[in-house]
Amino acid sequence: MKKEANREQFEYIIHGPIFNSLVKLSLPIMVSQFMQTLYNLADTFWVGKVGAEAVAAISLSFPLVFLMISVAAGLTIAGTALIAQYQGAGDIKQVEKMAGQLISFIGAFSILVSVVGFIWARDLLSLMGAAPEIIDPATGYLKIIFAGMPFMFGFFIFSASLRGIGDTMTPAVMMFSSVILNIILDPILIFGLGPFPAMGVEGAAVATIFSRGVVAIYAIYIFANGSRGIQLKYQNMIPDWPTIKMIIRIGLPSSIEQSMVSLGQLFMTTLVASFGTITLAAFGIVNRLISIPVILAMGFSAATTTMVGQNIGADQKKRAERTALVSITTVFTSLTLIGVFFMILPEWSIGVFNREPGVLRDGQAYLLAVAWNFGFIGVLNAVNGVFKGAGKTIPPMIISTTNLWIFRVLLAFLLSRTLGWGTAGLWWAVAISNIAGALLGVIWLKVADWSEKVIGTKENNPA
Repeated sequence: MKKEANREQFEYIIHGPIFNSLVKLSLPIMVSQFMQTLYNLADTFWVGKVGAEAVAAISLSFPLVFLMISVAAGLTIAGTALIAQYQGAGDIKQVEKMAGQLISFIGAFSILVSVVGFIWARDLLSLMGAAPEIIDPATGYLKIIFAGMPFMFGFFIFSASLRGIGDTMTPAVMMFSSVILNIILDPILIFGLGPFPAMGVEGAAVATIFSRGVVAIYAIYIFANGSRGIQLKYQNMIPDWPTIKMIIRIGLPSSIEQSMVSLGQLFMTTLVASFGTITLAAFGIVNRLISIPVILAMGFSAATTTMVGQNIGADQKKRAERTALVSITTVFTSLTLIGVFFMILPEWSIGVFNREPGVLRDGQAYLLAVAWNFGFIGVLNAVNGVFKGAGKTIPPMIISTTNLWIFRVLLAFLLSRTLGWGTAGLWWAVAISNIAGALLGVIWLKVADWSEKVIGTKENNPA
C-alpha cells in the first residue's frame, strides 16, 4: 500500500500541467543546489577572512575533487534516468533493485577514490602548478575532503535515487539541515572558537565532511525503513552484473563527460593560476557567484531529467518533447534576468568576499564578461537534462567536452597567451563557450531522435 500511495503522489509528473510540474519538481532541487552552493560560499566567505592565499588554496583544490567524483556522478545520473523510466512504467521492483545496485557499486568506488585521493593529494596539486605559499593548506584541505568522500557519495546516491521517483523534497530538507550545521561549524573550526583549535583552511574541510556525514548516515536509515518509497533490501545490494552492466553502458558516457569537464576545469584553473594568486582568487570568487544563478538551471535540468524519464517510461513521447521546450524557454529567460542584476552590481558582489584591489579589478572584469550570457548556461543545462532523462548520454558527453575543451580551454589559451589579451582572454573565452555550448545543444536536440525509452527489453531489464 505504501508503494502504491507513493506512486500516486507523483502522478502529476506524467499527467499534470508541464510548467507547474517542472516548477514543483525543481523548486526543492533548487533549494538543495542552493544549499550546496552555501557550502562553498560559507567556506569562501570565512576562508576569505584568512587571506587571498587561503581562497586560492580552496579554488585550486575544487576541480581536482570534482574530477575524482566524476565517474561515480555519471553512473548515478544513469541510475536516476533508469529509476525514472521504471517509475513511469510502474515497475517498482526494478526501481528498488536499481537503487540497491547504485549503493553497492558506487559506494565501493567511493572508498577507492577516497584512498587514492588521500595518498596522492600533494603530488596531484604539485602537478597542477600550486604555488609554494598555497601547497600546504591546499594539501591539508584536500586530504580531509578525500577522507570523507564516502559520506559525500552516500548522500549523492540517496538524492539521485529519490529524484528518479519524483521525491525532490526529502533531499532538499536534508541538505538544508547539513548546510546549517556546516555554517555553524565553519567559523568555530577555521578560527578556533571556544575549546577548538584554529585549523584555518583545514577547518573548513572538517566542517564540510562532518555535516555531510551526519545526513549520509540518516539517509541510510531512511532507505532501510523504506519510508520514502524506496526500500533498501540486502538482496538488491548483492552485485548483479547484468544490472551493473546496464548502469555502466548508459552511465559511462556521462562519466566521461563529467570527467572531461572536470579535467577541463582543472586545466582552466591551472591556466588562470599562471597569472598569479590574485587572479586565481578572483576567478574562484566569481565562479562561486556564477554558481548562484546556475542553481536555477541545474534545478530545471534535474527536474527535466525526472519528467522526461518518467514520461518516456510511460510511453508519452509527445509530453516528454513538450517538457524539453518548456524547460529550455524558462531557464533562458530567468537566467538572463539574473545576469542583468550582476551587471548592475559587480563591485559589490565581489567585495562581499574580498576587497583587495587586485581581486576587485580582475573579479569585476570576469563577472561583466559572463553575466550577460547567463541564459545560455541555462539552455545547455536544460538540453543535457533532456538527453539524460531519455537515457541518451552520448550527446551531452560530446557537447560538453567540445564546449569546454575547444571553446573554453583552448580558446582561453589562444586569447590570453598567443594573442596577448592577458586575463581578458580568459574571461571572454568563458563567455564565448557559454553561447557555443548552448547553440550546439539546441541543434543536436532538434535533429536527434531522443524520445525512445531504454528500458523494456530483456537486455535492458535484467531480472
